[in-house]
Amino acid sequence: MTYIWIIVGLIFIFIFWSFLEQRMIVNSKYFIPSDKLGDDIQNLSFVVLADLHNKGFGKNYNKLIKRILEAKPDFVIIAGDMVTKGKPCYPGKAYNLIKEISEHFPIYYGYGNHEQYFEDLVNTVTDEETYEKYNALCESWTIYKVRLKQLGVHLLDNNSIMLQYNNSKLTITGLSISTDFYARGSKLKLKDEIINKIGNSSNEGYQLLIAHNPIYFSDYIEWGADLIISGHMHGGLIRLPFVGGVLSPQVRLFPKYDSGQYTLNGRHMVLSRGLGSHSFMPRFLNPPELLQISLKKEQI
Repeated sequence: MTYIWIIVGLIFIFIFWSFLEQRMIVNSKYFIPSDKLGDDIQNLSFVVLADLHNKGFGKNYNKLIKRILEAKPDFVIIAGDMVTKGKPCYPGKAYNLIKEISEHFPIYYGYGNHEQYFEDLVNTVTDEETYEKYNALCESWTIYKVRLKQLGVHLLDNNSIMLQYNNSKLTITGLSISTDFYARGSKLKLKDEIINKIGNSSNEGYQLLIAHNPIYFSDYIEWGADLIISGHMHGGLIRLPFVGGVLSPQVRLFPKYDSGQYTLNGRHMVLSRGLGSHSFMPRFLNPPELLQISLKKEQI
């Protein structure tokens, strides 16, 4: 009987702490050097929002917005999944947050699998029965995108934008891929899909790729990305000290990529633990994360 009470107590602690820490925000900072940046770039910085899933942080997002303003970024990157599939996008908390931020900083929005769900839904609603069932969701997604564009948000759905900072050029590309590439057990090769979607990478300037799913890190590098910004893994949901994330959203134990910075052939990926959750996905020892990334000239 004692063991039962111990188990009940541990479950209560797990649920209580998970509830508390999802209301915290952790700031994580990364410095990425590159010889593709000019000497005049000492600290080009941006913050990353990912996997919000329409979650709120206090009244009118004041806590999160304050953190972003304090970081004083040059721009904001959204690495996907601000919304949640099957639920209306507009009106919504994600839109309200983006609206507030857009008054202060340029925003470059790459899609995640939940945004891709809505894109696919809009493109497949053809018959009357499907229209009747999903019309409200399709309309909310369409309005969401229209309103974001009215705010000046750059929706990078398999397209790019080039930014000029003094003598340095920075190309930001958003990669949107089929939800098949997120499926559990998927062994699809992504390289050809990337080229089909966005073409070859530019040889001019620094290449920043917003790619929501981190498991294709080597494919992104092979394509030509210098820095990949990803999310999707929610930090491995439950994190253990000295071990890291335990479970991926595809229910894989101890995913290879769960959070933080990864380097391959001199190129980098920074993977956000995300800001929210959806369905019944728990978070434990894994508080929401706001990324701040600084680019600087590599000193040789």
